[in-house]
Amino acid sequence: TYFGRNAVGGAINVVTKKPVDYFEANAELGYASFDTKRAQGMINIPVVEGLLAIRASGQYEKSDGYIRNINPIGGGNDSEYYTGRIQARLTPLDNLTWDFTYSYSDETLGMRNGVPTGFVTRTWAAVYYGATAGLIADPDGVGFFPDNTNEVNFNRPQEVGSTFEYYSSRAVWDFGPVEATLVAGHLESDLFNYGDVDGGSIDFFYENLLLHRESTSGELRFQSTGSQVLDWSFGAFYGKDTGDSDQQTFHGADSPLCPAFTNGDCEGFEVTGGEGFSTSRYFALFAQGTLNFTDQLSATAGLRYSWEKVTNTSQTSSNTIITGTNDRSATFEDISPKFTLTYKPNPALMVYATASRGFKSGGTQTSNSAQLRNEFDPETLWNYEVGAKFDLFDNRVRVDITGFYMDWKDVQQTIRFQFIDPGTGLLRGVSGIANAASAESYGVEGSFSASLTPRWTLAGQLGYNKSKYRDYPNALIDGQILDLTGQQLTTAPKWTAGAQTQYTLPLGSFEGFVRGEWSYRSKMISNPYYYLYKTVPGEPFLSPSYHNVNLRLGFENDNIRVVGYVENLFKAKYYANAYEKAFYSGSQVEPSFREFGISVGYSF
Repeated sequence: TYFGRNAVGGAINVVTKKPVDYFEANAELGYASFDTKRAQGMINIPVVEGLLAIRASGQYEKSDGYIRNINPIGGGNDSEYYTGRIQARLTPLDNLTWDFTYSYSDETLGMRNGVPTGFVTRTWAAVYYGATAGLIADPDGVGFFPDNTNEVNFNRPQEVGSTFEYYSSRAVWDFGPVEATLVAGHLESDLFNYGDVDGGSIDFFYENLLLHRESTSGELRFQSTGSQVLDWSFGAFYGKDTGDSDQQTFHGADSPLCPAFTNGDCEGFEVTGGEGFSTSRYFALFAQGTLNFTDQLSATAGLRYSWEKVTNTSQTSSNTIITGTNDRSATFEDISPKFTLTYKPNPALMVYATASRGFKSGGTQTSNSAQLRNEFDPETLWNYEVGAKFDLFDNRVRVDITGFYMDWKDVQQTIRFQFIDPGTGLLRGVSGIANAASAESYGVEGSFSASLTPRWTLAGQLGYNKSKYRDYPNALIDGQILDLTGQQLTTAPKWTAGAQTQYTLPLGSFEGFVRGEWSYRSKMISNPYYYLYKTVPGEPFLSPSYHNVNLRLGFENDNIRVVGYVENLFKAKYYANAYEKAFYSGSQVEPSFREFGISVGYSF
């Protein structure tokens, strides 16, 4: 549990069901479109009643994928995924609970998910076509999105994937008025990307990429228990993260960038390369208190001190020539407060107001670049919220509404592009972090859930978010300096909405159900390249708005559950992400697809 370390908009809290002191188990099989097969199961065993229980779960999935490579080498985004978790709960004393967890997952795909758009950015337009950026790509036998949603044509095999391994231990000791919690954990992950990188049928380039990450952390926390005038907690947190990166892009047989000394025969020579090692050590102290003035009115104040030291060493090269070395470190400190006022005039109504400061540590660049500072600053955020939660009609309707304003300083922006060095003719890459001076967003989020009848439920969500850079006069986008002051932030759609409804009915010894789900997202800037290319016809970096509908129906009882479903019922064409590499057929997007499926489960 990181308690919001380096979090801007909040922290992710993953909760899994813990071992219990009785036997239970379940198994589920599923089949879906694209020959997708799924299996999962769980078993809970009380090894020693009242002392030790173990819970194990696992999942396996294999699919042909929804994108096909028409090249003779075959393949596509076929995938194989498996994961497992085992947990043990030890209760040696009535007031001591000690949990242990081990988790492992492995996923491999036959390619990066994406189809070409035909839009080629400035560097690759010059390299491949001797032209300026635009819709100039060769259709390469497959065409472009949205006409093409499921075909690619690459000549070298790809393999993309990741592994993840996690160990943790959590002990909770209840001393009566005080509870102590000790958490320790270690995780390791690998991310890899091998093979074709130009996305086309001509053998231009291929790559090897491996990222290895490790993280070890621990936390000690004390907190009050029960109902008191003053509820409190305090603690300390320490951790260390390390990372290794190793990346090379190689010339293919038809590379347009062969060095002169190879006489046009450069297959297998390195185009660009980079390797690096990074370390981050961090420490935090935190405390929070809630003063309960009455049963209806309370005030909360919290404070967090953070310290972090970041170290990076790296080396970059192009055509075997070293283009940069790096050995840097930087230290950052921060104090972030939080204040909340809560009022509950009756059990069916709560209103609150909160102000909190978030902190995301700065760092050093992992490579040398004249376009980027050697260090980037911490990102800070003040978040202000007012909201209400209330029940209506004898608790059959629940409503939650929140208004917010976020004020960012030194917003961290990822910078990544490649260019041909005019002095040497070498392909150079720029990758790092830059700071936008300031940004803001404000809006409203609301949701409701209603029991219209004992068998019919309805829920809905609506969000409005207005965001912009208040001051960003020197944004570096694909090698160009732009003034983005007043522009909308990336990945921040103005409108989001959703609705769900479910109806149940008796079917003999079973209960049947049918459920419909609808979601909407307005258009969204999915990639910073949009700011540079927004006036160029055909740019794909502004993701269009979309509506999506899912349908599920099935029946279940205490032991058996059968569900059939269709996701993206009306086969809406949309994408959430557009990205650029050395693509011959243009930047790629991850297309939507329709999927039919069925699952059958049994619980013991």
